[in-house]
Amino acid sequence: MLIPAMADTLTGRVVGVHDGDTLTLRVGTRQVKVRLAETDAPELKQPYGQKAKQALSDWTYE
Repeated sequence: MLIPAMADTLTGRVVGVHDGDTLTLRVGTRQVKVRLAETDAPELKQPYGQKAKQALSDWTYE
């Protein structure tokens, strides 16, 4: 269980979007997979899964 108050803050560049609630950041020389807290998007094969991925991609690559 992740407690949001204890979550780390990361600053980096988005280098990949996996689905509607998971992305990869480049933080320095590391790549870190990040799952957004308190967000439950449909999986890619579920209805609206691709739309959720596209929405996160549009939002992060603005």
